[in-house]
Amino acid sequence: MKQFYKEHKQDFRIAAVTAILILLSITKILPTILTIDTVLIAAIIGGYPIYLGAISALIFQRKTKIGLLVSIAMVAAIAIGEYLAAAEVALIMIIGELLETYSVRKSAKALENLLHIVPTEARKVASIQDSAETIIPSKEIKVNDLLLVKPGERIPADGKVIAGTTYVDESPLTGESKSIEKYLGESVYGGSLNQSQAIYVQVDKVGDDSLIGRVLQLVKKAQEEKAPIQRLIDRVAGWFVPMSIMIAGLVFLFTQDVVRAVTVLIVFCPCGMLLSTPTAVMTGVGRGAQLGVLIKGAPALEAISKINTIIFDKTGTLTNGKPEVVDISLIDLDWDRPRLLQLAASLEGLSEHHIAKAITRAAKNEGISWQLASEWKSIVGIGIEGTVNGKKAYIGNKSVLKYLNMDLHKVITDKQKHCNDQGHTTIFIVYNQKLIGMVAIDDPIREKAIATIRNLKSKYIKDIRIATGDNEYVAKRIANELEIDQVYASLLPDEKLEIVKQLQTNGKRVLMIGDGINDAPALMQADVGVAMGKTGTDVAIEAADIALLSDAIEKIPLALQLSKRTVSTIKINLWLANGINVFALIAAAYGWIGPVMAAIIHNFGAIIVVLNSLGLYRFHRQQDFDYNSVETEMVIEKAHS
Repeated sequence: MKQFYKEHKQDFRIAAVTAILILLSITKILPTILTIDTVLIAAIIGGYPIYLGAISALIFQRKTKIGLLVSIAMVAAIAIGEYLAAAEVALIMIIGELLETYSVRKSAKALENLLHIVPTEARKVASIQDSAETIIPSKEIKVNDLLLVKPGERIPADGKVIAGTTYVDESPLTGESKSIEKYLGESVYGGSLNQSQAIYVQVDKVGDDSLIGRVLQLVKKAQEEKAPIQRLIDRVAGWFVPMSIMIAGLVFLFTQDVVRAVTVLIVFCPCGMLLSTPTAVMTGVGRGAQLGVLIKGAPALEAISKINTIIFDKTGTLTNGKPEVVDISLIDLDWDRPRLLQLAASLEGLSEHHIAKAITRAAKNEGISWQLASEWKSIVGIGIEGTVNGKKAYIGNKSVLKYLNMDLHKVITDKQKHCNDQGHTTIFIVYNQKLIGMVAIDDPIREKAIATIRNLKSKYIKDIRIATGDNEYVAKRIANELEIDQVYASLLPDEKLEIVKQLQTNGKRVLMIGDGINDAPALMQADVGVAMGKTGTDVAIEAADIALLSDAIEKIPLALQLSKRTVSTIKINLWLANGINVFALIAAAYGWIGPVMAAIIHNFGAIIVVLNSLGLYRFHRQQDFDYNSVETEMVIEKAHS
């Protein structure tokens, strides 16, 4: 509150002076000052910021702001000798504006609190062996700095664990209040709490590039962006000033009562209506960020409430996104397992794809070292091309063989079928125009994926599909386990894009959920794109409208629920604001209320709207779906099968 007072000190002082002058006039202690009516001076002083704001907007911005209506009303009241009414209207408008500003400020406060979870200082070390610490300000941390984070301390910056194992609480960032194990090579995020053991972290992102920096940037941008309904309201509001003057003129024409006309001008101000959307959007987006659902724009809030079809990517979305190498088959017997794995790691070493990470992780676990391939190139939707020991090498899905005009002979087909029957993804390795081996990759379904699908179908959207670059056998196995009927498999990125376009042509409102570079075109085309934030690539996150910061798939229903609640809040706000305005307008036209009561009702409507929007901060996760019972059912079903 002290900070708010400092920022609005002048408004508080004007309100105090206006109130004191009104009291001095009413109590007859000081009815005049230098022969001028004290309450007239109060009206001039209290109305000054309102007059100034309205005139500057009219002259410099060519806009007729709502303050212009109040200014006209106060000038008219002064002109007919209603000094007290003018002064009281000015005082109530100032107090109402301060209350609205404070309420809106409160809705943004939760977002600002994210800044305070990052520690102000960090322990920088030269190396793991040389543990001598240098305490530096967090703002001086640079990429590749090595930091020591002790138990009970918050992690100062994003990076990777290069020594130590610990449990971390990421709840301020992701909304998930559970400890997450972090070990060698795992990513950690600034603001997370180190709970158990000391770790060494090599910094890879700082400032605006960090997770918390990106969250703050995107949320602020989203809160400033106008929803389609708000743009409509803004256009309508532009007609309010001339319309209100015309109606006030008609009231005066029929009643010959100037006070009624002035009262009409005051109640006609649509402040509540103008606040209906931005306050709800600001609060909804802020609450989403608290719960680990980053909504990147107001249009997404409206669009998601109209969705009738959901398309899931498979790898990293419906599955854990941490695949493991489960089998290696040698086709060319001149090669052995370590050499084949070394070649695969050389090709995959620069890729951020989940399968690439699985292969390099397998090579590390077997103590295999490698040099990165030269002339490295990603073939989108197919695999990787590079040069190793002066010869061309390729690694990728079945399409890589088609890309190289190579045929699958029966032995290879049988091996691939065995992998597919096990639900594994098959990766082919080609060296010097010869197929030398195959790698089987397994990526288990996310723990709460089936419960999430059932939740979506039972309460939100029944039309759920899978679109994946993986082969048809694996895709159908996943779909069967998740009770999803429609599957698109072996897709290239442009084919995913075409599927979204085709569905939209057929009248579908599509929500696309993915995490990889190959999902980015479809995410951008979809009515709403959702990226799995932690396992997702930067390209996918930038292309999406919503990012799930914790990769908890069960937050997709939460995002739907929050969006629907926000849109519902906007509609309630509009009904409240317009209902109060219509009532006050009728009361003013019939002379049931005067200018002072009109000002009170006007500000009451605006404050009610703001308070209703703030109610979104009480929004919690959906409690009426029992994920645990679904998981229990799955265990029983597997036992019977």
